[in-house]
Amino acid sequence: MAVPRLYYVTTGLDADIAFATWSAVLSPLFEPRPWARSKILPTGSANGAILGDMIIAKVAFEPQMFVRDAERIAATPDHILLHLYLSGGFNGLISGEQASIGPGKVAVIDLAHEVRTRAFASNTLSLVVPRTMLPDMAPGTLKARLDPPRNELLAAHIRSLQERSSQISEDEIASTVSDTADFLRRLFGHADFTSRNAQDADDDFLSLAQTAIRDNLAIGKLSPDFLAEKLGISRATLYRVFAPHGGIMRYVQERRLIAVRAALSDPLETRKLSRIAADLGFNSEAHFSRAFRQRFDMTATEYRQEQIEASKQTQLTSPEVVNRWWVDVATTARSASA
Repeated sequence: MAVPRLYYVTTGLDADIAFATWSAVLSPLFEPRPWARSKILPTGSANGAILGDMIIAKVAFEPQMFVRDAERIAATPDHILLHLYLSGGFNGLISGEQASIGPGKVAVIDLAHEVRTRAFASNTLSLVVPRTMLPDMAPGTLKARLDPPRNELLAAHIRSLQERSSQISEDEIASTVSDTADFLRRLFGHADFTSRNAQDADDDFLSLAQTAIRDNLAIGKLSPDFLAEKLGISRATLYRVFAPHGGIMRYVQERRLIAVRAALSDPLETRKLSRIAADLGFNSEAHFSRAFRQRFDMTATEYRQEQIEASKQTQLTSPEVVNRWWVDVATTARSASA
């Protein structure tokens, strides 16, 4: 059984249709509005997956206001939106306080509270979870922003989850949701986050190292020395946490290939193949071509053409799919607490 996909790409649509689609997708969360005095209808695109009780998606949108009022709060389930801004940002009211969020920051949006924000053109990653995944986090206990160490770890987790979401199989969903729930409870639940045990610390080092690798794939000579210095850990620690993954440099090569494939699968990606390969650290186009074919049993050109042909057959996901998810998760939560 395939993992349910969400595909809402409004680029190129008539302005009224794009706005109607965008509004319908967001309806359980927010009402999108034009910026003050602007007559341009706000739009956006989202590409993601439903992973059991969670939604993870890449979301891009133009400047607009997002509003969640008391009526919408009463009519929709109780969830938490963890919104990582890769670019852009917003100013406004979230989680009961005024906040300013910029690139690299995760907005912790408690949907039990009203939201009134003015957002800039942004590229983001969104993770939506039901409050039942964080049972100790009653409304009013979550802050809009995290301290730097927690923000860095949460950003790393969201990016890793989004990257893996296109490859997760149905039988991996339960463990993925459980692992994320455990991580979030640990992230939000301890006042002294430095007191985590050795295994948790190693897991955190791994997440941060994976993010450092992902962020620096363009460096052709990405090395253990570079990563150890960047993370402030010893080479021995670095080797230990990557041992289950076949070693650091093998992992780096694998991440480069997976990152290229993810880019070629992205309907919002417009770079030429040679540029994507160079941007992700392949110094030789011939080496990249051989490595990609060996890893995925087809050339990168063939893979991109396959994705283009598949995208031509892809229809916009009905907003009813994501709206039904909200209802189903809420019903399950109510049944569990009864």
